[in-house]
Amino acid sequence: MAIQQTQTEVQAQIIPTNAGFRTFAAPPSALQNNIVPNDLYYVRNHWREVPQIDTATYRLTVDGEVNSPLSLSYQDLLEMPRKIFQVTFECCGNSPVPEYWGKVTRTGSVMEQIKGHGIMGNAEWAGVSLADVLERAGVKASAVEVMFEGADHGPDETVGDPPEVTYERSLPLAKATHPDTLLAYEMNGEPLPAPHGYPLRLLVPGWYGMTSIKWLVGIHVLDHEFKGFYQTERYMTQNAPDAETTYTYHTTMKVKSIITNPLPGEIVPGGGYLLAGAAWSGENEVVKLEISTDGGAHWKDVDTLHPRSGYSWNRWEHQWQPAGPGQYTLMCRATNDKGETQPMEFPNKWDGRGYGNNMVFPFEVEVR
Repeated sequence: MAIQQTQTEVQAQIIPTNAGFRTFAAPPSALQNNIVPNDLYYVRNHWREVPQIDTATYRLTVDGEVNSPLSLSYQDLLEMPRKIFQVTFECCGNSPVPEYWGKVTRTGSVMEQIKGHGIMGNAEWAGVSLADVLERAGVKASAVEVMFEGADHGPDETVGDPPEVTYERSLPLAKATHPDTLLAYEMNGEPLPAPHGYPLRLLVPGWYGMTSIKWLVGIHVLDHEFKGFYQTERYMTQNAPDAETTYTYHTTMKVKSIITNPLPGEIVPGGGYLLAGAAWSGENEVVKLEISTDGGAHWKDVDTLHPRSGYSWNRWEHQWQPAGPGQYTLMCRATNDKGETQPMEFPNKWDGRGYGNNMVFPFEVEVR
């Protein structure tokens, strides 16, 4: 799949964002939908090969600090009480650091145009509450965390060391037993597509995507804090030299917003345009969305900020009447119910990896 693509091609398929073909961004047009279709939903995997699992022989192991270890078949899970709701996912590395970013321009390549927010999406998920499974197993009082084991494994994608590691991460007991933490087997009314974890994945609403383990084969209840490779060596940002701790480990998604209409490269008519986009804040509520059409010099509340469904993003619209033809820099920023607002600058200046970057994204358009 070519890295340089035409606008038409971008609107029709997911877009590779690394040389190893492990991560694919949703095309800009897909983010104009409240529900992103399965075939256009972003993909983030740690290895190129997707595990192939037969549901006829599949078993989910639940063990550790439990009274009754379980070995559940796919059919066992389908027969348990079902939950269904929308959840917005975002990759923790969705927005690169500013010096690698580049503004969204008509003349920029497609890859430059999607760097800001392509590795995210909203979908409707169905599955079994993890709390119901843990209740069946009987969690002991000694339990501290719950670790989740995927079927995917291999050398670390960045440096190849360790040479063989399984994708495993843990959740604190309180989040693992939340009634909306799911073992999901459906995505947008269909069985999970293979790149999204078929036949079963963990679904952690409000948290960054790396916490929702795909191809789930093991649930291990622990009496100690998990220190596995992908728990402690990845998905963190370096703090300032005088900070009390060296790293910040990311869990809940930060408050953030994007512009989805117009598309990158679209010419905005001088007679007026309905700007639109999305905003989200993990476990918190977005209570305010502002728009600027002059590069952040002036801000005003958008006309409409729609309520979210379940754990989905909030869609928004704003009728814009440009002052005349020319180049404009659009920006949007969200505020949540904790009073947190998107920063104007990169929040983790001591770290170059871009994890958890929720800064305001400049979006340049031409009005004719």
